Amino acid sequence: MSNNHRKIFIDSSILVEFEKQTKTDLLLQLMSDKALNLFVNCTVLSEYTYYLLAIEGGKSPRAIKEDENIGAILIRNNPEPFLSTFQMVALRPEVTTTFLEMMSKYNLLPNDALILADCKLNSIDTLATYDIEDFSLACDQEGIQLVSSISDLSLS
Repeated sequence: MSNNHRKIFIDSSILVEFEKQTKTDLLLQLMSDKALNLFVNCTVLSEYTYYLLAIEGGKSPRAIKEDENIGAILIRNNPEPFLSTFQMVALRPEVTTTFLEMMSKYNLLPNDALILADCKLNSIDTLATYDIEDFSLACDQEGIQLVSSISDLSLS
């Protein structure tokens, strides 16, 4: 990875809207820009595949599990090729302390705090998300740019 590459964390909201084909332009733009390194964490993988089950299965992931259809859905729509286009953030030993501090300081839910902690601990200064309201204050205070549209990319 070149030091000239800009690092952007991709929130699950971006991936879910892409999967639903409701908002695709931002992720397509990010994925086409070779000067960007796009990151996710385990939280994003979990959230995305949870919604993927619902989207592809047409009912709640719990109902899909009870019907024992998770495997069939993953065979029909294998998310691995898509997800492998993103880099995984490094797991840092201080993530527990950092994410708990962010939960408390910014009134964040655990998954959002984990995402923000991973950005901070891995020197990722841009977060692509459609959940602007959830992250706005915390990102502003932590110096992390929020991106929710292609026009936001030109502001950086």
